[in-house]
Amino acid sequence: MDKEDLHFFLGGKDLEMEAIKAILTEKHIPFSDKKLGWDAGTSAYSEEIEQVSKAGKIPVLIELSQNSQIPDNAIMIDHHNENAHKPASILQVCQLLNINPTRKMQLIAANDSGYIPAMLQMGASQKEIDEIRLLDRKCQGITDEQEKEAERAIANKKIQNGVTIIEMSHSKTATVTDRLFDPKTQQNLLILSADGEVNYFGDGKLCELLKGKAVGTRPASWDPSQTETIYDNFGGWTGGSGLGNENGTAFWGGYPDHKVVTDYVLKYNRDKNARTVAMVKSNQGNIDK
Repeated sequence: MDKEDLHFFLGGKDLEMEAIKAILTEKHIPFSDKKLGWDAGTSAYSEEIEQVSKAGKIPVLIELSQNSQIPDNAIMIDHHNENAHKPASILQVCQLLNINPTRKMQLIAANDSGYIPAMLQMGASQKEIDEIRLLDRKCQGITDEQEKEAERAIANKKIQNGVTIIEMSHSKTATVTDRLFDPKTQQNLLILSADGEVNYFGDGKLCELLKGKAVGTRPASWDPSQTETIYDNFGGWTGGSGLGNENGTAFWGGYPDHKVVTDYVLKYNRDKNARTVAMVKSNQGNIDK
């Protein structure tokens, strides 16, 4: 595929998206960037996407959820939600452009797919991890006020059924996750934000359950001639290399009722803890025999 035939449309701003932008700039490949948030959708670029397609070029949509009509020749690049099994978006871009990813690109990919555990798994040094996390937070535009709010929220954290519950005014979750990360312990962190957003980090199976299974479709709100998926639980978004694995690390986010989702997470962990205790007792009984 000739790079002159491509036009990229960039999704939510973070370190990975900025790295993709740097690749496109270096290779002189056209792109559009509206510096969107993580809930970015194709509707943000509707007119531009249509114009690019009509001009005979291929729109490449990076981490943009489909909430508007898109042309048949569009390429969707993502590694979240139903695409969680795919390589990180930056690696997909490298493959599309026939580029060998550098060590830094691979670190950025690991960070975006599996956070610090994924970087540790690929043998990253503490210096490399600190550099990547610092760059990521900078790219997210996190302010000093948001950092201070995270410190206040952490000081007032609650722990129930093994779940650390944080309540804060904003949803820049890196301000909390970076401070509380412990490589020796699986994350089990629920962040409730005053802007309505909820994020959970930890048990990959729970992340999958929180989103739920696709149970059908309905006419899309952006175009009745298209469809959008209906889920049997909270919906939202998921990602992380451990998605679906009870012992893996993943994340889920959405805008559910805070009390309802908190009760759901606490019940899951209560049941999980009970299963663990029962298993330990069973194993001990077998040893005693």
